[in-house]
Amino acid sequence: MMVEIANIENSPVVEMKVSDKLTQDDIKEVDNFLENKVGEQESVNILLLMGNWEGMTIKGLLEDFKMVKHMKKMNKAAIVADSTFLKADSKLEDLFPGIRIKYFETDEKDAAKQWLEE
Repeated sequence: MMVEIANIENSPVVEMKVSDKLTQDDIKEVDNFLENKVGEQESVNILLLMGNWEGMTIKGLLEDFKMVKHMKKMNKAAIVADSTFLKADSKLEDLFPGIRIKYFETDEKDAAKQWLEE
């Protein structure tokens, strides 16, 4: 499993820790989780923690997670990583209207959570 999903109690934030290469099973698990989570709440914010990421851009990740069908209920996504190519991809806000996307360095996880909970 290359994706760990955590529901933050009493919060609209879903934390996803991504590392290595994603498998189709990983993507299905995230999609199923979001299907249930989005159904329970008015809105969801995503905290995306990028570990030893290999392979895709964030844009590709969002598409592969099939988040498009969940996007109506997403307000924000915080991308936490130290890789410079992710910084360029954090301009995804233009591609996904209605979702505010912000980039944070790896040591700014708490700030990312705080931003998502605002």
